[in-house]
Amino acid sequence: MNPLVSPEAQESTCLESEEFPQTPDVSSKSGASTLSPNSPMHIGFNVADNNLCSVDDVLELLTQINGLNQSEIDSDVKEHGVSVLSEDLFISKKITNKLQQQIQDPLVLASNALPNWCENLNQSCPFLFPFETRQLYFNCTSFGASRSIVCLQSQRDVTVERQRIPIMSPRRDDHEFRIGRLKHERVKVPRNEDLLMWAMQVMKTHCNRKSVLEVEFLDEEGTGLGPTLEFYALVAAEIQRSDLCMWLCDDDLGEDMENSPQSAEGNSKPVGYYVNRREHGIFPAPLPQNSEICENVLKYFWFFGVFVAKVLQDMRLVDIPLSTSFLQLLCHNKVLSRNLQKVISDRRNGDLSVVSEESDIVETCTKMLRTDSNKSNAFGGILSLENLKEIDPTRYQFLQEMQNLLLRKQSIEFDDTISAEKKHELINELKLQTQNGLEVSLEDLALTFTYLPSSSIYGYTQAELLPNGSSVNVTIDNLEAYCELLMNFILQDGIAQQMKAFSDGFNEVFPLKKLAAFTPSEARMMICGEQFPHWSREDIISYTEPKLGYNKDSPGFQRFVNVLLSMSGDERKAFLQFTTGCSSLPPGGLANLHPRLTVVRKVDAGVGSYPSVNTCVHYLKLPDYPTEEIMKERLLTATKEKGFHLN
Repeated sequence: MNPLVSPEAQESTCLESEEFPQTPDVSSKSGASTLSPNSPMHIGFNVADNNLCSVDDVLELLTQINGLNQSEIDSDVKEHGVSVLSEDLFISKKITNKLQQQIQDPLVLASNALPNWCENLNQSCPFLFPFETRQLYFNCTSFGASRSIVCLQSQRDVTVERQRIPIMSPRRDDHEFRIGRLKHERVKVPRNEDLLMWAMQVMKTHCNRKSVLEVEFLDEEGTGLGPTLEFYALVAAEIQRSDLCMWLCDDDLGEDMENSPQSAEGNSKPVGYYVNRREHGIFPAPLPQNSEICENVLKYFWFFGVFVAKVLQDMRLVDIPLSTSFLQLLCHNKVLSRNLQKVISDRRNGDLSVVSEESDIVETCTKMLRTDSNKSNAFGGILSLENLKEIDPTRYQFLQEMQNLLLRKQSIEFDDTISAEKKHELINELKLQTQNGLEVSLEDLALTFTYLPSSSIYGYTQAELLPNGSSVNVTIDNLEAYCELLMNFILQDGIAQQMKAFSDGFNEVFPLKKLAAFTPSEARMMICGEQFPHWSREDIISYTEPKLGYNKDSPGFQRFVNVLLSMSGDERKAFLQFTTGCSSLPPGGLANLHPRLTVVRKVDAGVGSYPSVNTCVHYLKLPDYPTEEIMKERLLTATKEKGFHLN
């Protein structure tokens, strides 16, 4: 990366690294930049020259531009159809190659001797590297020396497997480069309604251990990867129970049960058993922070933090609908993006900045807001009103209508052609304009400074936004303070302890700050895989292996390909759950499924037989059905079978 220089300075300044002596490697425990031959950035200029920009200045500028480029808040760009910059423009191939060289050295990884710039740039400027490189760095540096070495070996296996042509080149079993393998610890749990309690005990015991966790079910014969992934899938479903009071939900019982997760016993639960806000994903429910219900919920969030961290550490995938806003809280680097937040906020139109000083309650609320903003909250100030559109669309629409009312009030206050008495009269006559075109006065709404929960399941009727808030009516004079307090409670104050408990649990496994190198969508891909699996005919033929009675041209295998192509989204997820133990595909789809899906002909099986699988090695034993209709019916029926038994 070349520093920015003026035309005059560019002529007189040579930036070729060969003309400058290499600086000896300097170790810095403070985390400061290390100047060495291993650094991808050679400072080939005089820092005292005012005509030059430092590397830090360039990186800061790129950070600002990249943040604005990815920000969904910049609605003007979307409305006017201005094309955004491609993410590839921000990637530095030279620095990426240098980082890959660093993490390919087993001795450097094992001794934790990576240069400081590797971690610094991954945390502060992740856009310089492609997702695959950042994910490899994450897997090689987050979980200790043993997992780092195994990660490199696994990466080599995946690369060789991806380059191998099925049939023509069989799998190789050479292990001469192996240094060792990770220790695996097995636990047995019952498959019943107490699965969540068992899972909490398992995670509490294993959160600090570096070994790979494997799970078996009591009274079932299956072992290895299949039952382990089944365990994670069942726990992911149980954590979405509405009676846990963890997630935002409402009392509308019109949930589509086809999208509901399966219970531990494999039976569909009644409507309302799971949270019903699954379109945009789950988000923590705002709760009174000093209440008994909040204290009870904290243990579940601590467990969920450990659970998600173990999923990442053991490289599992779970199908759980995490909202983008929740992932944004996990991936946010608050310190590094303060300036960016200011830039974005300055670009917004319609900010409510005028406060009427005529009301004592407004002054009180303003002081409270200022005090709250100074509190130490690792997850405060991250989300905005736009996030509420995803989290709670109904309340978002309500606040939008309130803001429109405030904007009309501001336009009157700024109009110098109107007398003070007339302004007061016009402001008092303002009414709220709803989305349906109705007009209603604030007094008729009978609003107070309280938050009303979206469901009765939380066990409280209201949460006061300020002391004695239930007795303070919302008027046109204190409306802005009400909107600010309400939004802060939903996005920050009402979920502060829950997010802290999640962070504490996550940090028991590895530091949560490691996720700052990824965007919310990338983090979702790492935790959940491809939520909507898709494949083409070419993908199936290229990345599945027909054997032992089937080949690429077999009529039975061709019928199998057609059946997979005809499946709906839910049917594909069920098929993946049946054959691999997880209803999602890894990033990259079938091409990155390791080991590849193998399809063999099931011997001594007639039309009435059903397929069977070995999920640990993705091994499907499929009878040669005469028609696609029979094959699809038998295959989908088999996906509903629960449990691991010898077959």
